[in-house]
Amino acid sequence: MPRNVAVIGGGISGLAAAYALSQQVDIRVTLYEASDRVGGVLHTETSDGWVIEHGPESFLTLKPRGIGMARELGLEPRFQTTNPKNRGSLIMKSGKLHPMPEGLTGLIPSQFGPMAKTPLVSPLGKLRMGMDFVIPAKKDDVDESLGSFIRRRLGSDIYDHLIEPLMAGIYSGNGDELSLQATFPQLRTAEREYGGLIKGVLAQKKAQKARPIGHQAPMGFLSFRNGIQELVDACAGAITANGGKIVIQAPVSSLRRTSSGFAFTLPDGEVEADAVVLAAPVHVQSALLREIAPRSSAAMTAIPQVSSAVVMLGYEETSTNRAPGNYGYLSPRAERRPVKAITWMSSKWEGRAPNGHFLVRGFLGRAGDESVLSGSDADLERLVRAEIAATAGITGEPVLSRVVRLNAASPQYLVGHLDRVAVIEEEIATIPGLEIAGNMLRGVGIPDAIAAGERASANVVA
Repeated sequence: MPRNVAVIGGGISGLAAAYALSQQVDIRVTLYEASDRVGGVLHTETSDGWVIEHGPESFLTLKPRGIGMARELGLEPRFQTTNPKNRGSLIMKSGKLHPMPEGLTGLIPSQFGPMAKTPLVSPLGKLRMGMDFVIPAKKDDVDESLGSFIRRRLGSDIYDHLIEPLMAGIYSGNGDELSLQATFPQLRTAEREYGGLIKGVLAQKKAQKARPIGHQAPMGFLSFRNGIQELVDACAGAITANGGKIVIQAPVSSLRRTSSGFAFTLPDGEVEADAVVLAAPVHVQSALLREIAPRSSAAMTAIPQVSSAVVMLGYEETSTNRAPGNYGYLSPRAERRPVKAITWMSSKWEGRAPNGHFLVRGFLGRAGDESVLSGSDADLERLVRAEIAATAGITGEPVLSRVVRLNAASPQYLVGHLDRVAVIEEEIATIPGLEIAGNMLRGVGIPDAIAAGERASANVVA
């Protein structure tokens, strides 16, 4: 008889797990999602020529499972890369925008010319960065914060005005609290193996270039012509085509073990399954595991989540009202501005706005600075409109406006995170038929979440 496997949580990690399980002839998979749609934070709205991303707009091709699963789903003809005509992003310093220096490899500068010219780092800051070549490597393996590590190797100036805003764009976090080992372990490896951070990054870059053509990891960001929703829809369609089931508006309120597997409670009664993959947000997983995996549940409560908001504004293009010819800009924490980033969506991606119009995305909220989110949607819109009026001269009434709140959507990998992960994975391994997935353990990006779902499904199959 086929095994019945339940996947709880319909974000991209749960979809990836269910898709992999649906390809097994001896498994019958059902995915349960609490909301009225699958995809989680991945959601694209298309209307009258607008392509409006409510969550992440793309994924990094350097990590293999985003582009890998998309290819397996037949989406390669739909791939869309960033618009090369408008290449370039900026960073704010003292209220002024400056081009991001070229040659950043894994957050770290690897070209001296651009760094020597950039006004984002002071002359003293550049001299301090050069001390990385003589500062001895740390010998112990005690986890430290990303901010502490960068300041120790390169100095505070380069961290505050260049590296922090790049890091915050990924984690929405405070680098002085985030674990180096859980977020950018390759930086510690570079220091340990080469004696210095810049030397290590240069060596890794040289090794990458030396690989044969076809073995080099593709670089850059990737989306789809009609937005990231194409990945969600293709995966959900493949699950049902393979005989799997997707049940929406099905929140799970409890989970318990039975003599033959597991039972969980839905609004209309209890359901049993031979195996379960938990792919819901970390606070939901923690609640469901409280009885059957108490140590894991406790460890998950120590993984905080940050909320944020995205404001999308569409404008009619005029001679004085138009989006700049770049991808957008980041505002470091040190600038103390409520809007942490602006993306000129229709400049970065072709086909995101109707002819004669342009689309803007503003981002608000980060760890330690979530109070801005207490304002109304109208308040958040006003903040973004004031921001782009000040930095790009964009005024007038938008013809389109959306405010999306991503509540508790960004798990924070605080110092000691990998110790918590070890506790969780060790206990879960003692419960046959139970697996966990999601973005709260080993990577927050789309490819990481996909890989987590696929690992969980592989364990179920095994």
